[in-house]
Amino acid sequence: MAKPVCIIGGGVAGMQVALVLSSLGTPSVVVEKSAALGGRVPRLSKTFPFFNDDGFNDGKEFTDTLERDLRAASLAEVRLNTIVTGMRGDFPNFTIELSDSTSVAAGAVVVATGFTPFDPASLEEYGYGVYPNVITATELEWMLNPRGPTGGKLVRRSDGKEAQRLAIVFCVGSRNKRIGAPFCSRICCSYSTKQASTVMERNSKALVACFYMDVRTYDRGFEEMYSLAQERGVRYIRGRVSMCRQLPDGSISVRAENTLLNRPFTGEFDLVSLSTGMRPCEDVNQLARTLGISCGPDGFFLCREWFRHPHDATRDGIFLAGCATGMKPIRNCMIDGAAVAARVTASLREAQA
Repeated sequence: MAKPVCIIGGGVAGMQVALVLSSLGTPSVVVEKSAALGGRVPRLSKTFPFFNDDGFNDGKEFTDTLERDLRAASLAEVRLNTIVTGMRGDFPNFTIELSDSTSVAAGAVVVATGFTPFDPASLEEYGYGVYPNVITATELEWMLNPRGPTGGKLVRRSDGKEAQRLAIVFCVGSRNKRIGAPFCSRICCSYSTKQASTVMERNSKALVACFYMDVRTYDRGFEEMYSLAQERGVRYIRGRVSMCRQLPDGSISVRAENTLLNRPFTGEFDLVSLSTGMRPCEDVNQLARTLGISCGPDGFFLCREWFRHPHDATRDGIFLAGCATGMKPIRNCMIDGAAVAARVTASLREAQA
């Protein structure tokens, strides 16, 4: 049997790579640093719309199905609580050293390490980490999840009271040259719109205001989701928030400029959610050094050639899948995983011919 492919990362992209490799007759070893597969997707109460049922899927149900298929795949092995600590050799004869003191003789390597949400604590104007009722979009998503700590109820962290007024601030940690992040994180407008629509769906009397620079809902079904949010009563205010300030009762005063009306805006909200942008995985630089591959100016892994070889890293035999090269919606990560599996299989067959 051919040497296995070492897949670094057990999120949806990594699992998809392993599944498609197995169907193509190529064995793989999935190396996941955490205690579970699925990455961040299992905590999502709803994924983006794909025109089935009510338009959304539960994240955990999706990853559970994917994991069951992976566990049943005869040519896929999973190693949890494990990281890559070293690598020797060249394509197609790598030796991958693991933190459990074992090694894998691999024909190729796939990097599917996902992303890390931006930490907004450094942006003092929002008060994250200081005001309990200023939260991140990740925390809002878990709060809206029926499996989450509040059973899906929107409540204030300061006192547990029901939150009727929600402000959502777009582009926190993205499109911001001041902090060295001039790029768009691609999915923030869409996931924020999804959250706003969910709140209004559950409570039509709620007040939800989204503060945005531009609304970029670019993928299939996303513009329809944006229209649905407006139909449900979500208010969109074009302008960057300049200050959040906590009031004596725990409410948050939000100050911004409405650039469409060319006048300042001030409002009070029970909760403020910061739509944080995305950053590369936490150990991106260390992993790049270990594998001998390069990163781009935005910190994500760099592909060899953007148009002809978008899934090839800058070293032969190492390939990139999912958000390792930049932000993608879940569906695009799945498409990416299948494409990478085909590319890896073809490369191995060519090398072994």
